[in-house]
Amino acid sequence: MKASNVKGFTLIEALVTLALFAIITTSVAPSVSNFFTRNKVAAIVNNHSSALQLARHTAISQNVFVVLCPTKDMQTCDADWNQTKMIFVDENADNSLDANEEIIGSADMVKGFTIKSTQNLIRFAPVSTAQTVNTTIRICPTEDSSLHSRALVLSNVGRVRIVRDPAQIDCSA
Repeated sequence: MKASNVKGFTLIEALVTLALFAIITTSVAPSVSNFFTRNKVAAIVNNHSSALQLARHTAISQNVFVVLCPTKDMQTCDADWNQTKMIFVDENADNSLDANEEIIGSADMVKGFTIKSTQNLIRFAPVSTAQTVNTTIRICPTEDSSLHSRALVLSNVGRVRIVRDPAQIDCSA
């Protein structure tokens, strides 16, 4: 009888390959998940920071009051920072959007994150101040609020600083 010269994988080789694949997949999956969460948090922080900068710049350059606040309907301010944020020129400085006032920007609502602020709204004055006390906007992932949390700290002169140390951010408050 002639020996067969068949090429292929043996059962043991296939099992070893499968075991190595399983080990590599389980070790890489958490880091990929962290990568996506970290990038999503960075995008949210950048979006909100840009909204704050737009409001401040508009107030100074156009010599008007500008309000940034959360809203459910793009008509009235709300206290829930998980909603969409609107930025509008507040000509009569009453902290509410009137029919003759213009919406100049917005920041979209974000799912999978909890966003909280120490203020219900942020008002910028034409003289480069935020017209509020120092304000902190905390951005916390819903499923893992401690590891990837970030905060935007707005000084009373309107400057934005990003806090990246999760130990300094209280997502439970």
